Amino acid sequence: MLAAAIAGQGDCSTTADAERTRMDVVFGANGAESTRHPQDGPHCDLKFRVTPEAFVAEISMNLVFLDWMLQFPREDGERIDPSELPQLAPLLDAYFAAQMPVTVDRVRVAPAVRAMTVNDPDEVLLPLFPISGWRGLRKVSFELAFPLKAPPGEISVVWPAYPPDLLSVLAAKPPLEIAAEWTADGLRSQLLFTRDEPGFTWHRPSGGIDARLEAVPAPAAPRPLVPAWTTLAFVLFAIGFGSAAFARKPPRVALGLGLLAAAVAIVLRPTGPAFLAFGTRAAPQLAEREAAATFESLHANLYRAFDYEDERTVYDALARSVSGGLLEETYLSVRRALVMEEEGGAMSRVVAVRPLSTAVESQGEIEFDGRRVAAFTISARWQVDGRVTHWGHAHERTNEYDGRFTVTAERDGWRIHDAEITRQERVDSGTDGAVPAIPPEDEEL
Repeated sequence: MLAAAIAGQGDCSTTADAERTRMDVVFGANGAESTRHPQDGPHCDLKFRVTPEAFVAEISMNLVFLDWMLQFPREDGERIDPSELPQLAPLLDAYFAAQMPVTVDRVRVAPAVRAMTVNDPDEVLLPLFPISGWRGLRKVSFELAFPLKAPPGEISVVWPAYPPDLLSVLAAKPPLEIAAEWTADGLRSQLLFTRDEPGFTWHRPSGGIDARLEAVPAPAAPRPLVPAWTTLAFVLFAIGFGSAAFARKPPRVALGLGLLAAAVAIVLRPTGPAFLAFGTRAAPQLAEREAAATFESLHANLYRAFDYEDERTVYDALARSVSGGLLEETYLSVRRALVMEEEGGAMSRVVAVRPLSTAVESQGEIEFDGRRVAAFTISARWQVDGRVTHWGHAHERTNEYDGRFTVTAERDGWRIHDAEITRQERVDSGTDGAVPAIPPEDEEL
């Protein structure tokens, strides 16, 4: 159930009980819902990626979008025959070279069109396109490749095409917003191009995984019952007193010398050898504000882990926030959900996470990995802003969650050890809290 909240997905109904739900069941329903309803009218799927050799824009647009963007005479207006692609390539090349400026380290770079294909759509979907017909279903896909001579530090792009939204209820149809995904250095980011804000500039991030994650304070180490400096003070007292007594000094002098040596150790409080410390006692408990801040950092990092593209990096980043069986369960469930979405043509990504309330319920110790470790439980409420893109259009939504978490002090630091989601509800504008019997495809975050 935690993975549903991580991916920003899950049933939009409110659940009052705290029973854990099998995450594969939750995600299986979401994957099915995400493929139900393509959208009529013009649409364009847009992905950018930075490779060592080139900056690449992967574009897939239906013929409605293409015909609005440029004039391309063809034998059949409802389709593009593969034999006509060589005539389309130079038109696209000229259009994007003139209309979509791309600069790499502030130097304008010209594109080259490559990997052009046309799809063969399923006629079963045709009734879903009463306005566009076959032109709405048929797509042309291609890549724009901008060559790179060296790893770039900055790339800027301005998207040029915003056809009208034919499904809008307004008399004057507003321009479409173009959702896109940007992948570079193993990180995925969500973009939204609009006519008012058509540009985006990417800067190469510095540092590794830890540079993108919030800092989490290290757990306090257990303290010895008898610190090393205390033992050292007794040892120095014994040495000073014994040396004076052995030299047959008066007892008062021997006692004074021993006390002086012990006083030096007490005042300076040296660390002393570890073997001089005896016994252990539990580390001091965190202040409630510190415990809440520790959890919120772990929680934020848990979501950020899935910004990465490489599966191993996602797992490594997630392991900095989650431990035990929850780590594998969360990773596999979210990965399964993303694979299902990609097969269905939808992308579901988290845009922002906002903690609303974080309260410490208890602190103490739990048995973990054969030893006693410090732990605390948290009751939290938070909101997740997400974006679902499918058939070239995007839907923003906000889900709110209540949950209870156990955080433990492990060898590598604080980790979320256990979690249960006790409530989830869609709260973005335009909803009245009612739960539809069958949610539409964009009802899932």
